[in-house]
Amino acid sequence: MSQPIKARFDELDSAWSRVVSTLNASRHHDQEKSNVQTDLAVTLLTGFLGSGKTTILRHALERPQGLKIAAVVNDVGEIEVDAHLVAAETPSRISLANGCVCCALADDLSNQLETLARTGDYDVVIIEATGVADPISVAQAIHGTNGCHLDGIVAVADSRSLEEQLGNHHTASLLHRQLQAAHLVVLSKIDLVNEDIRQTAHDLVAKAAPGSRILPVERGQIDVNVLCGASDKGVSITNSENFSNFDVVSTVINPAGPWDPIHLGNALEQSDHQLLRAKGWFDDQHGNRYHLEVVGRRWSIEQSSDGPFQALVLIGLDQIDVDAAAAMLAGITKS
Repeated sequence: MSQPIKARFDELDSAWSRVVSTLNASRHHDQEKSNVQTDLAVTLLTGFLGSGKTTILRHALERPQGLKIAAVVNDVGEIEVDAHLVAAETPSRISLANGCVCCALADDLSNQLETLARTGDYDVVIIEATGVADPISVAQAIHGTNGCHLDGIVAVADSRSLEEQLGNHHTASLLHRQLQAAHLVVLSKIDLVNEDIRQTAHDLVAKAAPGSRILPVERGQIDVNVLCGASDKGVSITNSENFSNFDVVSTVINPAGPWDPIHLGNALEQSDHQLLRAKGWFDDQHGNRYHLEVVGRRWSIEQSSDGPFQALVLIGLDQIDVDAAAAMLAGITKS
């Protein structure tokens, strides 16, 4: 059963190699055609909390292939975890913290984009929207910004968590919105699942957004010309339906720790916490710093000597869940 699935993905890899070559040739041709200044191309990177957007953005910034890329990063919560993770890769990083770019920060987003466009220093801008943002509303903000055009919407779907998220009535509506708005769906973390789960995730995307282009990737490794060329020559997005914003609550634990990493891992494994997401850095009893990532019931802890601060942001659907998780973590320090 596994062989046909593997064959389909091998064929897909081959097809995308041809797409990359075509996009590279097209981009170089367009750059050579004239010296007329054009609007700044903006790519919107959307996807639910923990889907892998930051990893993809970092990969693009590490391997720009000659493109001058500016990054706009939007975090949920008062600490800018994702912005710090990409800061080392580009001096052209703008943070929009503690909110959804489609709501209160829409004007700020437009102002920042207009400033980038006026400089003439960049070929493309990649916006990493918060995981609870409505991509249609963000796209409209981009489309209405002077000197910019929307170059495409890329949705990142976590192959490990997609089935659970689409089966959850709290999150399914936003997931469908993100997938259906995208010109390209990136199926992330395929190296962490077996072929059956990978195929299930692929089929779920195809069902949620029929006709979508779907690209499986490992460790965020997507060619920047595919990422920044998701649509042809820019697009115009209109809002054809009413959509209620996806509301979450967050809290910050600062300072985070000191926790023994093993004790923390055991607590996360055994707890029935209802967090959607947690991320940040904590210290152990000896002052060593660690990076914590929580996506639903999955978590990872890695030592991080360059962690910028000792704080965690916890994100959930309601305050009771977030407060309960914070109390659980606080209890570790007393054990």
